[in-house]
Amino acid sequence: METFCSLQTVNGKQERKWSNMRNLRLDLCYDGTRYKGWQRLATTDNTIQCKLETTLGRILGEEIEIIGSGRTDAGTHAACQVANVHCNSTLSCEEVLRQLRQYLPEDIGVYSCRNVSERFHARLKEKTK
Repeated sequence: METFCSLQTVNGKQERKWSNMRNLRLDLCYDGTRYKGWQRLATTDNTIQCKLETTLGRILGEEIEIIGSGRTDAGTHAACQVANVHCNSTLSCEEVLRQLRQYLPEDIGVYSCRNVSERFHARLKEKTK
């Protein structure tokens, strides 16, 4: 884990907040037939992002926001999509992967889970679509 600093506004003033967080990279695939696309929507929780955030939140024991390398439309499939998530959990990558495979719906798969640099960003580091 890396220690990093972020700026947060508290009572109108910016304050530094130091934190120990991990950045996990997930390599995913999914059959999007029954989903409304990748991105979280206000009108439904039936998106890939919502399914991943809900499942990961339960596994890691914290509220998380997942960052995808790109978005897909409703009904679209992905053979290899990259995502990352910042978390405080100390669960091993192997345990996170095992639980994701156990609790995610069968049409969402996870190839791998690994620790990456704090600066890794799935969308900004993508090379191809």
